Amino acid sequence: MSRTLLALMVPEAEPLIGDLRARLDPAATLGLAAHITLVYPFLDSERITPAVEERLRTVAAARQPLAFQLNAVRMFPSTVWLAPSPSAAIGALAAALQLAFPERPRRDREFPEYIPHVSVARDVRRDREAIAAVLEERLHANGPVACVAGQVHAMERTPGGWKTRLVVTLGGGS
Repeated sequence: MSRTLLALMVPEAEPLIGDLRARLDPAATLGLAAHITLVYPFLDSERITPAVEERLRTVAAARQPLAFQLNAVRMFPSTVWLAPSPSAAIGALAAALQLAFPERPRRDREFPEYIPHVSVARDVRRDREAIAAVLEERLHANGPVACVAGQVHAMERTPGGWKTRLVVTLGGGS
């Protein structure tokens, strides 16, 4: 049994943050590239049946690809992250996916609202201001990161790390 998540992959961010994530985000060391999590946890891998895959395709087909910029550095208590803008369509996609899969397991602790973000450094309470300053400097020097997400990735945590299990296209294209 493996846990899964639904995400928008953000390869455009890798040149800006890849080295930081490699050192400071445990998910990166397990092979999970820069991404915006839409639903986590999703379903245990054995519960992803062809019917679940079709439901995921249907939700994705009803949404268009998402264009946004990563243009601001933000922090949670132990995480430094990049904020996408605009973020409303990302939030709407996450909400539609959550609604379409009411059987998904819940986290031990629920967050009061969904906040789209690309994690750069996690579990860094002590050093987060310094990490945020480095990231701010990089963002200032390079400008906002333009991104287009045209797919939802179902990622599966395996003993060897995170792997892509399924990719569905937003807007129903191939």
